[in-house]
Amino acid sequence: MIVILGYDGLEYNYVVEFKCKELMQESFGKTDISMFTEPRTVVIWSSFLTGRNTEKLALKDLWNFRVKPEETFFSKFKKWYAIDVPGFTHISEIHAKEREVMKKVFEGEASVEEYDKLIFENHKKVKEMFFEALEKDYDILMSYFSLADSIGHVSFGLKIKMKLIYRELEKIAKKTKEVAKKVFIISDHGMKAVGRFGDHSNYGFWSFSENVDLGTPKVIELRKFIESLA
Repeated sequence: MIVILGYDGLEYNYVVEFKCKELMQESFGKTDISMFTEPRTVVIWSSFLTGRNTEKLALKDLWNFRVKPEETFFSKFKKWYAIDVPGFTHISEIHAKEREVMKKVFEGEASVEEYDKLIFENHKKVKEMFFEALEKDYDILMSYFSLADSIGHVSFGLKIKMKLIYRELEKIAKKTKEVAKKVFIISDHGMKAVGRFGDHSNYGFWSFSENVDLGTPKVIELRKFIESLA
């Protein structure tokens, strides 16, 4: 089985600083997202899946935009499953509620603690779905986890807190590699600190469970690599 772990907002520099060996795997580096004028979540993930820049189409109706399976690298595999992937199989109600509460945090109408509780509840649901799917016989399985991005937007400058988040993502990666032969980890973008908060950086992160030299690939070029694993 090939597994893709989509970690939203996973920051290259924190992976290195926190010595996250399970996230680095055998090969790792940055991705190039310079082709996007607005590197938004749905835009980058749908572009990764299809191997083409979906920005113009996606920005017209961002969280309602979805690409079709036949447009993606999943079409090259017989048995596939994609959990909560933005621009493809995202669970709308989860992300709508998270955006709503994040807005209230920035407007002073909700506490960070209330927001964190919601994020971890949603993370637990998706994680349970993923580990259940990991026990099945898929050719390729992809799951999206928003944890690093969701918590990062309100707490990226708090390194102790973010280190705990990265350790949680490490645990998922470690358990995945106990089951899957090939594991590819990818983020849409990284993050940079703005006080205690966080904003998107202009690159993403990738790693693979085998020794490969991908350099600093454009995110739209990675479809060919995923298909080559078939």
